Order: sequence, then structure tokens, then C-alpha cells
Amino acid sequence: MAATPLQFRMFLPRVPAKGKKLISSVVMATVALSFWILTSRQTTPSSVVHSSGLVAEELMDARLQQIAKTTLGDRQGAVIVIDPQTGRLRSVINPELAFQKAYPPGSTIKPFTALAALRAGLIDQNSRSLCRTKYRHGAFAVVCSHPQDLAPLNPAEAIAYSCNYYFAKLGERLTEDQFETTLSDFGFGQKTGINSEHESPGRLLRGEWQPQNAIGEGAYLQVSPIQLLTAYSALLNGGRLLTPSIASPDGFTPRVRDQIRISDSERLTIIDGMRGAVRYGTAERAGLNSLPLYVVGKTGTSAPITDFRSHGWFVGFAVSRDANTATTAKPAEINLGILVYLKNSHGAEAAEMSKSIFAEYERGVQEKDAETLRQGDRKPETSAAFSSRGAASSSLPGFTSDIRAATSEVRVHEVRDNVTRTLSLEEYVLGVVFAEGSMEDQPEALKALAIAARTYALKNIRRHKSQGYDFCSTTHCQRFVALEGVDLSHSRMPIASAVRDTAGLVLLDDEGRVAESYFGASCGGMTANLQTLWGVHAPTYLQGVRDEYCVTSPHHAWTDVISSDQLAQALRSDSRTDVGGKIQGLIVAKRDQTGRAEVITIEGERKRTISGWEFKLVVGRALGWNVLKSSRFSITRSGSNFVFRGGGFGHGLGLCQEGSHVMAQEGFNYRQILTKYFPGTIVRDIRRLGIGETGRRGDMETLGHRDLLVALSMNREGHADLLWRATPELGLHPSYRSLNFHTSPGLSVPTSPHVSVNSISSSLRRFISSEHFRVGYPQTVSQKDAEGLLQLLEANRANLVQHLAAAGISMDLPYLEVLTNETTGDFVGRTHQPWWAAAATKDFQIELQPLRVLQQRGILETTIRHELVHVLIDRLGSGRTPRWLAEGMALNVAGEGPMLQRYLPKSRVPIAVLEQKLASANSAEEMRTAYAAAYDEVRNMIKSQGEARVWQVLARQEELRAK
Repeated sequence: MAATPLQFRMFLPRVPAKGKKLISSVVMATVALSFWILTSRQTTPSSVVHSSGLVAEELMDARLQQIAKTTLGDRQGAVIVIDPQTGRLRSVINPELAFQKAYPPGSTIKPFTALAALRAGLIDQNSRSLCRTKYRHGAFAVVCSHPQDLAPLNPAEAIAYSCNYYFAKLGERLTEDQFETTLSDFGFGQKTGINSEHESPGRLLRGEWQPQNAIGEGAYLQVSPIQLLTAYSALLNGGRLLTPSIASPDGFTPRVRDQIRISDSERLTIIDGMRGAVRYGTAERAGLNSLPLYVVGKTGTSAPITDFRSHGWFVGFAVSRDANTATTAKPAEINLGILVYLKNSHGAEAAEMSKSIFAEYERGVQEKDAETLRQGDRKPETSAAFSSRGAASSSLPGFTSDIRAATSEVRVHEVRDNVTRTLSLEEYVLGVVFAEGSMEDQPEALKALAIAARTYALKNIRRHKSQGYDFCSTTHCQRFVALEGVDLSHSRMPIASAVRDTAGLVLLDDEGRVAESYFGASCGGMTANLQTLWGVHAPTYLQGVRDEYCVTSPHHAWTDVISSDQLAQALRSDSRTDVGGKIQGLIVAKRDQTGRAEVITIEGERKRTISGWEFKLVVGRALGWNVLKSSRFSITRSGSNFVFRGGGFGHGLGLCQEGSHVMAQEGFNYRQILTKYFPGTIVRDIRRLGIGETGRRGDMETLGHRDLLVALSMNREGHADLLWRATPELGLHPSYRSLNFHTSPGLSVPTSPHVSVNSISSSLRRFISSEHFRVGYPQTVSQKDAEGLLQLLEANRANLVQHLAAAGISMDLPYLEVLTNETTGDFVGRTHQPWWAAAATKDFQIELQPLRVLQQRGILETTIRHELVHVLIDRLGSGRTPRWLAEGMALNVAGEGPMLQRYLPKSRVPIAVLEQKLASANSAEEMRTAYAAAYDEVRNMIKSQGEARVWQVLARQEELRAK
């Protein structure tokens, strides 16, 4: 048996003392030979490397052990890699901690909570619950860190977002017996039987049930890393609870401790949630979704019983490439399990650490497949089938062919003028929204429409390839109007803003592919099912949803009366509906679940059967498109007339524009609107998937001026603080000098550029964490400085909470990640903000200029305060607070106002004008003036009403609309 380094350490104590030295030499020589074979640049005969599958398996074990060890480094923690089908451990780093210690599992227990609730009948896979952000039970309180504008969550989504409120409320409904039975079934509170001494049984207490136990908090449950990994393996492999073993693959026989009852629907619901965690939830930032294999996983962050620092967990599994999708994976298609446990950390960081191990595993699989194929043991079709399955020419979601295609220019044929134009993707989307949304006045509805139009374009690129262009300008594709000669007056500005503010955002389906996106004028109360409407496969998000928002719309209900003769003449225009000169019978023979006519039967001299949609098209072409506005109708006969009573206007698929308008009026944002009409999809920025608008990655210096403008201006979500003083070392690349960006008070452009735009550093960050923050810093920053930053963050957070408490407002800031950059070039490249911005905040992440730059200018603390205020204001106002109020309050709390006094305009700037200037200042002078005016407005409010009242206004939004 060729032992791995792990096996050597674990088995050596059992060998007689005098034989240890010899065995040690043999084993280490074997390992050295293995790594020489793996890393040698010379061609190694396949008979040496692959003469035995066992040898290849052992070499893979060695590779996994090495990469796991390197990845963990000197961090306090443990890594375990398991074969979830057999229980054989392929790698263990820090066995003492992995087997002999037990800790609270944090959120990694939530899938088991969901299973207990599913078993008890408290929920099913479609049950939904709205997160209320903060949960309190007695002295226990916890907040949710996921986005606050989510629609009600189903169990899978609650797992993906790790919603504390959802699972704590489940904890109130679960009994201790229900929860404890599920945990005991999966081996919690028991030794796993691993062949290692001094294994911990963990802890599963009785008689101390509290709702917070359901989210892994408190002393009720403590687990060892090996316990948790074997429990998860059973959860995904169909219920086989295996005895984990440190062993060679040679002759290994799995041992099944128990066969647990778990239904397919329960298992797949949990897998769906774990896949969501990787795609859009708590593990998204780890980048696991960019790997060329499906990964499902769950993060957890736990507070130890006797320590104030949190610990991070991640449990993830690789799904076989033979699986159709990750969310439908069969028990036998779960290939590799990885657990990462990190002290003084958080779950997201543990997930990041697993990425390199999954990547190494996939490299090994690909090498093995390539060698097997080379030797002729596998038909070429198998490998080719895989490369063509998944996300089109790419291995998996994140780099689909849809996205790659859209990085090139879009060619649009204007039918009326018989002209073909070449445009950028964003210019095309702008032309579509001008054509399709010209009557819309709600900004959030326009943003939803822009994203739907962009998604359609990406999904259907090359639609008219045979004609030499991508899209036509008619409803066959998307209606489009060229912008030359179009009135871009103030009344049309919301359309341009909506496209600009959502630039790069698209809808992705549950496997990370660009979704099928449709939109129509009105659905009539229920959106259409793609399959019953057009006879093609319907993804889950296009199977119809009830729409209570368009019931008040102009096209919700309509009646058309058509004479028998007129209708017969119209139907004779198409052979599919031609029944002769008279119509003797006309009925809806079949109606789908959305209320639309699926099949129409027509009787006359002949009998014809046609789909309801085709019937609507035939009549519309003959009598005009305002007749039979949709296929959602009923038919009655009144004398010589046919009476059609229906609802909706258009096909009714996807986004209902009239319903979207009402939702926006009622305060819903574009993400909530899209979630309503495309359930199960998510909004993501294609630029963050690795490919920019121009198709180039990273090297911004190579872009032309127009492309550079697009690449930089497309990322304006979030807030940017400003550097208040200039220094020669902060140079500006010449390519930036003519662009319109936020400028800094008192800041002039240096004449000698020292920072290249493409100087984005590839150095790795280190991380330290506290109760409320995770700080990432480059290796050039000392740990002492990083700890000082962490203390500064905590102190300013506490001060800000006191500000709120004085105003009678109780709200916690979410857990935040703060990243410091090594160079200004890094900051510019990562955030697409101008070099003079001191920081940029988006969602729950703050990016800072180099620490030394902020320290040298004496603005580190004011910058931190400014960004924390922005995060808080976003939460208080649900992202709808006017810019002037948000910026003015941030400047006031940060103490930056006095720097702005000399830029204050002589006369008061109207609020509407001020808001516009903050959004689109065209020069440094304009931005300085706008900031000073915003600060002055807020300062005057505080003088007249008191700071507490202004905070209350921010919280309730009572006076914002009045202004």
C-alpha cells in the first residue's frame, strides 16, 4: 500500500519502534516519487502513472493533501476531504482539531433544521416566509445580513441566504423531539467511529430547547468537524450514514452505520439551497460558481461559548459532471466533500479557502479523463458531450456563450428604413427601452424593463444570423428606435438613467445561465406559461405567476364583439383556420392553468383545431392588433355575433409592464419586480462574472477611449467617498482625464502620473475578523495596522449606534467586509471609481484606498465614518434615500463639512437641481459645489429640527417625498 503523508502520520504509532525509521524512509520516498511524477515536465509513460486506478487515486489523495495544507497555511483550523459515497478520508489537515474538538455549528445546521421542519409537515418546498430582518426571543437577538429587499423566501432560498429570521421562526414551531430526532439520525451527539483515538462525541443536550438552537447558536449543540462532514454526506448521498476512515483506496470497504429516511423532494430542496448559497447567497463571493464543476455548499459563522471571536465553517460538495444540473443531482452523483473550519473567521472566508481544493480535484479529474481517452478506454463522445452540455462553450455557469457573444458589437436592422446599425450592447438596450417604455414614468419599472431587454438580447444574440445581423427593430425581436433625432429632453431622462443605472445587469437562471426573458404590455392577472402558449419547454420561471398588481390596469379586462361574417372572413385568410364561408361552432376546447385558450376548435364546412395564440394572431393580422388583445379569453355567441371577453394585452410572458408600473408606484424596487415575474432567477452583473463590455479582462489600459468610458461608467452602484487633499504620488493615467467623474474638494489633477490603470496587484490578502467586521489587507500592510483599522471600525460603529439610540431608533448595521488595497491602481481597477475617491461602498462591502494614503492625509477615520453612515442610511431608507440627504448626513456625521465651506454656492440650490448635480456632475468644481450644498441643507435641517429628528426622517421617509 502506498501511504499518503496523512496515512503515515496516523498509522506510524502502531508500528514497532525499530521499524519506524525504515517505514518512514519508504513512505516519504513513495510520496516524493508521486509528486515528481505529477510535477515533472518530461513525458511520463502512461504505464507508470495510470497502470492502476489505485495509483492514480493515491496520487490524487497526495495532491489534495498538499493543496489543503498549503491553503490552510498557518491559520488555526482544520480541513477534511471525504469521498461521500464511501466515507474514505482523502485528506485531513490538523486531525486533533478535526476529530477531537467540538464547536457550535452556526448556520451549517440550517439544512438539518429545514429537514426537521419538512419531516414534521411544518413547511414544504414551496412554503414562503417574509424576512423581518431582525429576530428577538427573550434576551437573544440576531439580525439578517442578506439583502433586505428580497421577496418572501422558500426553504431553498432561506438556506442560500442563511436567513436567521426564517430559521429562528421555524425553531419556535419545532418541538425539541422533532429537532433532536433529526439530529440524532444524522449522528450528532455520537462518535463517528473514525479510526483515530480520542474522538469527541460532540454535544446534543436535552431539556434546553430554545428557538435559537435552530440556527446553531448556544450550547445545545456542539459538533466536531468530522461529525458535521459525515452528516452532510448522508444528507446528500441519499441517507447513508457512513463510518469515516483514514485508509488507502486499495481494498477499502465502506461501512454504513445507518440508513436514514430522506425523500427525494427533501434532499433536492436542500441541494437547491446549497447550490443557491454558492450561486447567489452567502458563499457567492468565494467564486466557487466560476469553477469548471458544479459545487453546492453551506457556510456558517458561530460564536464560541467561551470566546468573543467568531469561527467560520464551510461544507461543500462537488457534483458529478454526468449530472444534468446540480439541483437535480442523484445521490450517486455527489463526488467529493470538503469541510473547512477556521478559528477567528467567518463562513465566507472558509468557503473561499475551499476553492483551490475543488480546483485541484477538478484538474485531477480532467487529467485522468484525458489520459483515459488517449489510451482509448473511453469513447470520444463522452468527453465531447460534457464540453457541449453545461454552459455552452464554457465549462460551467459564469462564462456562458451567451455572455461571451454579447461582448462583441450588436448589429440591429431597422426594418422601416432598411438600415443596419452597429451598436454597443448598452446602446441597443437604450434604444429598446425608448421604444418599449416611452410611456413609463416609474424609474424602478424602467430599470426592470432595461434588465429584461438586456437579458433577452444576451439570450438571443445572432437571432438573425442568416440575414447578417443580430436583431430586427420589430416585435419579432424587440422594438427598437435609433437615438439620432430622438428628443432627449428632461421628460426622457428617466429612461436613459434607468439603462445607465442597471448597465451590465441581467437575469440568470438557477444554474447561472442567462435566463429566457420576455415582457409584454399586460398579462391580465396571470402571466403565461411558455409551454402551453408556444409549445416549447418552459423553465420554472416562465410557467405563469398570479399578478394581483395589473388588476387595475387599463387592459386587465376587455370585450370584443365580432360579427360571424367578419370573423369567418378573417379566418379564411389562413389555411389553418379556414372552415369555409360560415362558422357553425367556435369553442375553447382546452384552457391552460393561466386561463389562456390553449386549444381552439372551429367548425364550419370543415373542422379546424388551432392553438389559442395562433388563433389570436390570425384574427389580429386580419382585423387589427387591437382586436383580441391576448389569448386569455372566453367565447360566447350572441345572435350573429361572437363575443370575446378577455384580459391582458400581448403574449403575457414574463414581465407584465402594467403590473410592474403599479409595483413601482407602491414602492417595490426593480429586483423585487423581477423576482415577482421571473421567480427563481437572480439579477447579476455580467461584468463581475469575469468579462467586461468589451470582452477584455483586467487590462483597462488597452481599451479605446469610448470603451474605457463604458467600462468605467457602467459601475456606479454604491457610494464613493472622496480624497480631500492631493499629493504627487497619486497620479492620474492620461486616459482618465477627459472622463466625467465625482471630484474631490480642493483636489487638482497632478501633472505626472505615477499610477498606471492596469497596475492591479495580484497579491493575496490576509484577513482578520471581529464581531461586526472582516478586514482584508495586502501582505504589505502590517497586522498591527490592520488590527488598528479593525478597532477603528468597531469604535465608529458603536458611536453611530449611539447616534441612532439618541434618536430613538434601534437598528444594527449588517456584518461588513472592509477591503484595503495595496495601490491606488488596485482601487481604481477593482471599483471602477476615479483615483480621487477615498472609498467605495456597495451592499455589505467597503473598498478603501491604500491604508497608508488615508493615514498620511489624516482622513482614515472620517472616511470610515462616512462609509458606515452610507451603509446605515441605505438600510434605513431601503436604498431610496435621496442623494442630497444621504451625502449631506454622511458629511455631517463624518465631520467633513468644514472642508466644504468655501465651495458653498452664494444662493441656495433647489433640491431637484442638487439631486441632479450629485448624480451627474461634469467637473470637479460642480461636485465640490454639490457636496457643499448638500451639507448645508442637512446642517440647516439639524439646526431647525435637531439631529434626532433628521435620523427619524431618514428612518420613516415621511418628509422626503414632500421635498
